[in-house]
Amino acid sequence: MTTTTSAERVEFRAALRGLFAERSPDEHVRRFVDGGPYDRGLWSLLAAQAGLAGILVPEELGGQGLTHVESGVALQEAARALVPAPVLSTAVLVPTAVLAAGDETAAKRILPGIADGSTIATLALDDASGETTCATGGGSTWQLTGHKVGLLDGPLAGILLVVARVGEEVGLFAVDSGEPGVECEDVDVLDLTRRQSRLRLTRAAAVRLGGDYTAGLTRLRHVAAVAAAAEQLGLAERLLEIAVDYARTREQFGRPIGSFQAVQHLCADMFVLVECSRAAVDAALRAVDGPPDELADVAAVAKVYCSRAATSVAESTIQVLGGIGYTWEHPAHLYLRRAKTLEQLFGDPHHHRDALAELHGL
Repeated sequence: MTTTTSAERVEFRAALRGLFAERSPDEHVRRFVDGGPYDRGLWSLLAAQAGLAGILVPEELGGQGLTHVESGVALQEAARALVPAPVLSTAVLVPTAVLAAGDETAAKRILPGIADGSTIATLALDDASGETTCATGGGSTWQLTGHKVGLLDGPLAGILLVVARVGEEVGLFAVDSGEPGVECEDVDVLDLTRRQSRLRLTRAAAVRLGGDYTAGLTRLRHVAAVAAAAEQLGLAERLLEIAVDYARTREQFGRPIGSFQAVQHLCADMFVLVECSRAAVDAALRAVDGPPDELADVAAVAKVYCSRAATSVAESTIQVLGGIGYTWEHPAHLYLRRAKTLEQLFGDPHHHRDALAELHGL
């Protein structure tokens, strides 16, 4: 694992922001929102030029071997630009899941393709309501049956990492999306900038990664919550910029609307939410690679706070924008849609508040 200095992270952030602005401008995002396909060429370029796909893949497997602090920067910048690319799913969650399994053979088989951008994978974490995905078999021959929901970027993925029950244990399995018995279909979701799918498995052939994945699954859920919070921070940052820029230039009654106290209060409140979100996310990202007993606490705090903050900032931005903020043409609603979707992803605020209460015996 390689750590970077603050100056290097500033450079990395600036490089990503420039690359996203050049290769995924608003017009590119709009084409995707209007039903266009994923741009696989964009992902290949991000992998080759920025090393984004392999940011968490160990260097010996062809990646950059960086920490979750750096992956957090990537998530924030991708969210700011609403980039329709599998940064969260393939670059962050999949390497985290594979490495948590402790299976070197599986890591050597899956992660080099992730790092060079040739393999796109996603995570099938949550079962549909009232169902449990189960694995049968043993050794090198496993079959999965079940119904998973909430797969991010499902149509792109060639490899599906599926969490399933194995008797009294939990297992992590790799499934080829083209195998018989694998049915992955898009579902309608609020977020128009990232597609989600449901997965139906009917005795689908699978390869198990490592042994009992109970501890790995716990860590994976915490990391997923932190990653979602990092995206929420990126959204809130960009929305604050949009609101402030508009307040400076939009005139009413012969003066910029930013000179009115009510608008100033809105922007000031948004600034506080953004900066507090930054503190929560920074602490959580550092904890991911720190002592394991600290992660559960700060991950829950980050997800709870950033869920509230991102949605609140999005709503306040639309209020500052006035009528233009309610139009389809303005991107404000796309940010609000992403914020509301992230609020429910990987555990909603109520779930994480309950987890915090249990952690502290409340």
